Amino acid sequence: MFGIASRLVQVQQATNPVQHVDEEQRKAGREAEGEFVKDLQTLGGVCDCDLFHALRVPDAFQTRRHEIDVVLLHGSGVYCIEVKNWSGTISVCDDPEYWQKGKTKSGSSSSLRQHPNPVKEAKKNAEILRNHLMRAGICLSANKFFAKVILTNKNCDLDDCIKNDGHVVTPDKVEEFAKSFARTWTNVITDPLIPYFFTGQLSYTQIDQTRSALRQIGTWDILELNGGKQLVGDYKGCAELSCNRQDVEELFFTHQRNATSATLWAIVGYAPTVNVTMYKRGGGGWFTRDTTGMVSLPYNRNIAFRIAGETADAQIPANDITRLLLSA
Repeated sequence: MFGIASRLVQVQQATNPVQHVDEEQRKAGREAEGEFVKDLQTLGGVCDCDLFHALRVPDAFQTRRHEIDVVLLHGSGVYCIEVKNWSGTISVCDDPEYWQKGKTKSGSSSSLRQHPNPVKEAKKNAEILRNHLMRAGICLSANKFFAKVILTNKNCDLDDCIKNDGHVVTPDKVEEFAKSFARTWTNVITDPLIPYFFTGQLSYTQIDQTRSALRQIGTWDILELNGGKQLVGDYKGCAELSCNRQDVEELFFTHQRNATSATLWAIVGYAPTVNVTMYKRGGGGWFTRDTTGMVSLPYNRNIAFRIAGETADAQIPANDITRLLLSA
C-alpha cells in the first residue's frame, strides 16, 4: 500500500511539471537575432551553410572560448557580428571601453547600466577568429575580416558617436545591410570569369576551406525546459543517455502528462518514466527524421548540464526537459 501511495505522489509530480518561463528580455534578444539571420537569408540571399551561430572560438592559448553571435562567410570576407536588441538611450561612456544604456521616463534617465563596448568586443572576436583560422592553415589577410554590431530595436535613441561608427548598423539600416550581400546577375556571370586577385574577393578554394574550418568550431548545447525557457551551455551527461554527439543532434523528451493513464499504470505497479528519442545528425527527411535509438528514464532522473558562465554542473530532472540540442 505504501508503494502505491508513493507512486501516486510521483504521478502528481510527473503530470504537473514546473513551468520554466524565459525572461522576456532574453527571449526578445533571441528572437531579434533570429529575425536578423532571416533577413540575411531572404533579403541578402545568404545560404544557410554560410551562416554560423554562437560560435565559441578558442583563444591563442586555448584557455577560454569567445562567443560570436553570428559569423557570415561571403565572397568579400568574413563578418563577425554581434546582435543587440537594446532599447532606450544608448551612448558611449567617458571611458570608451563601455557603452551606457538606460530607459527614459518623462525625459529623465533611469536604470542606467554599463556594458562592455560591443564594437571593441566584435573587433577582438574578429581577430581571435582570424588567428584561429591561421592555426588551421587558412591564411586570410586582416582586411578580409569585418566586425559589425547590429542594433535591431527601433525603440532606441543613439548618440552621434554610435550613429557615425562604421562598425555599427543602426535599426533603420538593418535591411539595407542584409540586402548588400545579394548577388546580381552580373556577379553570377562575371565572378567565375575574373580571377579573384583582380576582384579582391575570396577565391572559391579559400571560401571552401574557411567554411569547413568554421563548421569544426563548437557552439553551445541548448536545453529547452517545460514552459519554453532555454539554457545554453554544455551537456555533461547521464548514465542512461550515452550517445555520440557526432551522430546525434537532438534528444527529444516525451513525458507521461495524462494523469488518468499515469494513475492506472501506478496502480498496477509502474512508476512514471520519460522516453528520450535520439535523432540522427543530418538525418532529416521530407516527412520523418532518422533516429539512432530510444531510452526510457525514471521521470526524476537528473541530467547534468553546465550552464554557460557557471562553475558547477546543474542537475536538471528529466521531467522538466522537453529537448536537448547537441552541438557538433
